[in-house]
Amino acid sequence: MKSIPLFIALLIGTIPLPILADTFTLKDGSVIEGSVVSETPESYVIEVQVTKSIKDERTVAKADVAKMEREKLDLTAFALISELVPAPDFASPADYAERISGFTKFITAYPSSSKFSEAKMTLESFKAEEKEIAAGAIKYNGLIVQKADYLANAYEFDARALEAKIRSAIATNEVRTALISFAELDRDFPSTSSRSAMVPVISKVVGVYLAETRELLGSLDARIKERQIGLDRMALADRKDTEGAIKEEATLIEKRYVSEKALLQPWPTITPFHKASMTDTIQFGQMELARLAALPATPAADGAKAYRDVYSAVNSGNDAAAKATAVAAALTAAKAAGVPDRHLAPLEASANSKP
Repeated sequence: MKSIPLFIALLIGTIPLPILADTFTLKDGSVIEGSVVSETPESYVIEVQVTKSIKDERTVAKADVAKMEREKLDLTAFALISELVPAPDFASPADYAERISGFTKFITAYPSSSKFSEAKMTLESFKAEEKEIAAGAIKYNGLIVQKADYLANAYEFDARALEAKIRSAIATNEVRTALISFAELDRDFPSTSSRSAMVPVISKVVGVYLAETRELLGSLDARIKERQIGLDRMALADRKDTEGAIKEEATLIEKRYVSEKALLQPWPTITPFHKASMTDTIQFGQMELARLAALPATPAADGAKAYRDVYSAVNSGNDAAAKATAVAAALTAAKAAGVPDRHLAPLEASANSKP
């Protein structure tokens, strides 16, 4: 699912303390942007940003000001939190909590804003959706799918949620996250339209990722030599400190690499000076591209339908004997279609618990 951009996340935590940004056009044509920290009948004291981390104060005579434009802070703040609307498909309760927090703080900070009513309506809408999500519903195609409808199609919805996560990761250039998530989609949802749709997409991603990794590996010796030249130019004490830091970092990187190998993680975390992570990635990626190219365009079975058949058999009104036969047959077909136990076990347990 789509993550909240950093600047919006920061805004949510700081809405009650907005930064004023006014623009002063002086009679000589010069422009000053800053915040008014104090004012007298004759002048303004303006705080201006000199550099990213340095501020200064300037006193400007009111007689020298040709025009002053005050920023409408509420409109600026509202424009930013509007990026949070609507909640995306498959949003979690935590996603809603962040949005509810942002709009709550806006309403508290700007009770007289022209956007107050709109913000309040949006807040109530988020609260209503969050309540349904917490009760087991999901959001899909912009609509709330109630718990019963979700459960009847859980396998397909879960596949689409994972597909959405992969596409979001690709869009934000979180390539390794996308690749690992696709491995889960490929393993647990092999007979779904989501997996079929993602195969050509992920193949392109893998191709680009391998090209970048090969380029990084190809420059490794040159970068090691360049780093050593830089170390040799340092004062002895500084060089020892830097070499110690490099060694410590390399130890941590190797420890992570070994841990990922032990967990059978096919896509190791790549770091610029860790050769094994790059060679492993290239080797596995080449095999993965060949495997993906050999997959059929459409799966042999329809896993989503197979799951629905099990759900229908479990919840049918047939007599006990007929239901048991139907459930057993549906379970066999679903397992053959690759539907994992984590989706089938709850249905099987429900069937066994019903008289």
